[in-house]
Amino acid sequence: MLFNILALISVLICLSLLKRFAAIFPSLMACIIRWKESVNLEASVKLSNDRDKLAFAMLLPFCLTADRFRLYDPKFLAGFDDNIRLALTIGIFLAYFIIRSIAAKFYRPKGRGSKCYKIADKSSLTFFTILTLILLTMGGVMSFIGFDPAMIKSAMLWVSAGIYALSLLRKTQIFVSGCSIFTAFLYLCALEIFPTGILVVSALIF
Repeated sequence: MLFNILALISVLICLSLLKRFAAIFPSLMACIIRWKESVNLEASVKLSNDRDKLAFAMLLPFCLTADRFRLYDPKFLAGFDDNIRLALTIGIFLAYFIIRSIAAKFYRPKGRGSKCYKIADKSSLTFFTILTLILLTMGGVMSFIGFDPAMIKSAMLWVSAGIYALSLLRKTQIFVSGCSIFTAFLYLCALEIFPTGILVVSALIF
């Protein structure tokens, strides 16, 4: 019941942002191909604001997809009913994004490197939006065709890993354009590798 209500809310939110999505879609795709497109996107106040709103709107659909296809499936969630499990999944991902946001603000440099840092940090929203759109499409198409749920889950996890790896590559390229490779690596550890590692480990161990 909770899933259906939240899914309906997600659809209504996405429909309200459809015009913005159509306008920003070419820029999102360009960010996949070249890291400098992330710089161009941030240079446009309208495009960056639209991207931020789309990323926020994608949060609920992403959590619903993760719950529906058990992309995040730690053992401790097995004992809960569907509604509580969904609520906990949403809470866990919200906590992840909050922790990452706090880390981003804490490690933000001052001076010459602050611009590149902001662009690299915001690029996560771009790739998160792209990933959610891909997962939603995969889930709908593969479920309609009749693929086995385990196969859908496996395919989604591999795609998620691929998009995340590409996001790290583009983020590294942005960081390196404004700081040393060593500093870029430290930023990646603080903003991405450490919080994401905790999330992955929690799914594998607990």
